Amino acid sequence: MSFVIAENLCMSCMKEIGSQKQCPYCGFRADTPQIKPYLPLRTIIGGRYIIGKMIASGGDGVTYMGWDAESKTAVTVREYLPENLADRTYSQSEVEIREGRQSDYFDGMESFLKLWRKLARGRNLTSLIPVLDIIEENNTAYAISEYIETITLRDFLLKSRTGYLTWEKVKVLLMPVLTTVSALHSMNVYHRGISPDTLVLGRDGKLRLTGFMIAEARCLKTSITAEIFPGYAAIEQYNDVDDTGVWTDIYALGAVVYRALVGSIPVEATQRITNDKLMIPPKFAETLPAYLTSALDHALMISPSDRTANIDDLREELSGAPSKMVSNQLHEAEQSGTTKEELEKRRILELQAAREQRKSEQIRMMLITFAIVIGIGVLAVGGYFGVTYLKEHPKETTTLPAAAEMLEVPDYRGQSYSRISSDEVQKKRFNFIASYEFSNEVDAGTIISQNLEPGSQVEMGSDIEVVVSKGKELVVLPNVVGSDYAGAEQVLTEAGFTCKKIEKNNDGTHTEGEVVSLTPEAGGSYERGKEIYVQVWGPVPTTTTTTTKQSIIGAIGDSMGIF
Repeated sequence: MSFVIAENLCMSCMKEIGSQKQCPYCGFRADTPQIKPYLPLRTIIGGRYIIGKMIASGGDGVTYMGWDAESKTAVTVREYLPENLADRTYSQSEVEIREGRQSDYFDGMESFLKLWRKLARGRNLTSLIPVLDIIEENNTAYAISEYIETITLRDFLLKSRTGYLTWEKVKVLLMPVLTTVSALHSMNVYHRGISPDTLVLGRDGKLRLTGFMIAEARCLKTSITAEIFPGYAAIEQYNDVDDTGVWTDIYALGAVVYRALVGSIPVEATQRITNDKLMIPPKFAETLPAYLTSALDHALMISPSDRTANIDDLREELSGAPSKMVSNQLHEAEQSGTTKEELEKRRILELQAAREQRKSEQIRMMLITFAIVIGIGVLAVGGYFGVTYLKEHPKETTTLPAAAEMLEVPDYRGQSYSRISSDEVQKKRFNFIASYEFSNEVDAGTIISQNLEPGSQVEMGSDIEVVVSKGKELVVLPNVVGSDYAGAEQVLTEAGFTCKKIEKNNDGTHTEGEVVSLTPEAGGSYERGKEIYVQVWGPVPTTTTTTTKQSIIGAIGDSMGIF
């Protein structure tokens, strides 16, 4: 049931805006309709929660901004609404189950309720957003949670200076999350979607886990359209739910640590089947502790049985706990068929070999330095005679090219172009040539791609071509009010928009198909591809229809003895 209520609130950010038509805080227009098939704005559920703008959808449902009319606070509302199993008629609240999908729908709804009831019991866990209420109505279910202003870990990393963090900072952020995930596992709750998109950072500096869905929504071969995150999704998520568990979250957490430390997404699991080796870029591999790279290697094993066993073990490995390092040595010994003592001897020999190699390298550098010094002396002595000779034999001189200095190409992707191109050190190393293109995925000013392969060797001063994001493309919405719908649709489509036709009742005084209004308003700049609601006058009532209605009314009147 829908009510007109809380008219002074913006339905996008739930801040008071009075009678203003556009929110001064977030820019949301008060007359913007909710997108189908989501609940209409200001719908009330549970007798107290007012539905606001849809803020996320996918998997097992949709999340709305909301308002608790009793506590006068903002909330978020998660509605069970798997779009391949159910639908909703525009402007209505009741969910309609698709033909033949009743069993899948209600099985999923039961899983949804079980999941959120368990999460409600864990509302005191540090890295969870508290669940306040769970409601069943409109032929579906809702989970109400506190609203906390946050930014995703993905956006936080993209906005950081380098695009990645030090291990000290990552450890402070993620260790509390590991504790929460461990507690959830003890309750038989597995997330299956941990990623920088579902980890959010609040103003208090705490990282929290969001994006909970039923298991079927996190695996590809199920009855529900899945939402998984390539690079963070384990190989078993490309199959059935029964293959997932603790090990699935272990993989995702390892991938999140990798992304936070290295600045790039791990290679997708499906592409690592033939080569399970975890590749860490050299500049990071040289600086990260050995125990940390080992922990990531164990967490990101393709085969679930080879991965770190549980969250507590993962925490110990990431912390470099001696007991865990010994345990790993024993495991490696068992896998290789050697004893622990033999493995230890081998490690000692490897360390000695590494030391000898470093010593040899130092000696080599000393000899090179000595040779350079001797060479300079020889040149100095020969210079005196050389100058005299050149004066007497100017045509016999020859200029030899200087040896080019070689550099390793960095990975500039995901970094700020303005910062890179203004860095004096980088400007000496490369000549940057930039081109720009629109991108819905990469923030404006961020480097999308580069022509030189990261890690390759090139001469100092080489040209490097980079493609820089211009951000989302904004297009001015043409004013087609008063046009016929066919012409309006063509104009809007050519401008880069998609159209949604909404008919308005025609009393017979208007031309059928004439455009009445646009939502959002014409003249504004909007993202290319945005769906525009085009309201047009509907069909003119015919005489036949009117006569039929009068006949029906007359028949009813006669039968009741009114006329």
